[in-house]
Amino acid sequence: MRIDVRQDVSHPLEKVYATMRDNLPGIVPFLPGVESIETTEREKSGPGRVRLLNVWRANKENVPKAVRSFVSRNMLRWKDHAEWRDEDHSVHWRFETFQLDKLFECSGGNRFEETPGGHTSMHIQGELHIYPERIPGVPRFLARRIKPKIEKFIMKMVGSNLSDLARGLQDFLNQSRNGP
Repeated sequence: MRIDVRQDVSHPLEKVYATMRDNLPGIVPFLPGVESIETTEREKSGPGRVRLLNVWRANKENVPKAVRSFVSRNMLRWKDHAEWRDEDHSVHWRFETFQLDKLFECSGGNRFEETPGGHTSMHIQGELHIYPERIPGVPRFLARRIKPKIEKFIMKMVGSNLSDLARGLQDFLNQSRNGP
């Protein structure tokens, strides 16, 4: 599945880029499908480059009832390996599951560009490949039947959270500008 989202944020490029890189956990209250994001590693990888490891956790309410009994809270977590590049205001990322080895593979990048009006255009592109038949404990015949629901859930869990980033960032920056 291809992820391709372009959205504008009505704040200056440097502020939007720096907020996404340095304060992603702060945006969580504005992301309805996300329970938490924790930055667990941060290192400079060269001039104007930062590598981050963020751990995301999706909200369990989003799990379809047909598969809820097979899904633990740890299955709703993934690692976000990201390298931020200041020279072109971009980030290249790759997601890795914790418990369900290779349940899905997702990688891509975001570009942040200044609009003619002095705002920011955020462009997210990526690929998401889902392998629901790899859920442990799910019989193969059942995996075939529930595969569409699993695919829809993972697409919502990962894809929708990426799509919601610009809107969540917009709301976060608007609140920051207006004070508590």
